[in-house]
Amino acid sequence: MIYKIGMLCKHFKGNNLLEKNIYRIEQIGVDGKDINSNLITYTGDNDLSSSKNLVVYSNLFQDNKLFAREYEDISKELDEEKKNLYKQNIKVEPLNNEEIRVINDDNFISEKRQLVLKKYQ
Repeated sequence: MIYKIGMLCKHFKGNNLLEKNIYRIEQIGVDGKDINSNLITYTGDNDLSSSKNLVVYSNLFQDNKLFAREYEDISKELDEEKKNLYKQNIKVEPLNNEEIRVINDDNFISEKRQLVLKKYQ
């Protein structure tokens, strides 16, 4: 998987775009020692200070939320069970053109913001 800065992606969990977290890739190849943990939440399993090749990403529907995780982890292929369940091949997958059109629709944005508010209140 090749991510690019500005790319829009979806996390695998969720049955549809409304349920999935939608991310924008902000930075690639960041070392953990360069992450300000007051501004960016590290979601990996290692020690942040020794982590390498991190991807910094924002959740499009959570204002001012930045996260970092190892490139190798977010680009990992899902097992067959998860592929079938979530209809997605890797953990964080780029949106296709139709999905980008959908997430930019005013009705989708309104519905997604309401779901996010409920989830994170």
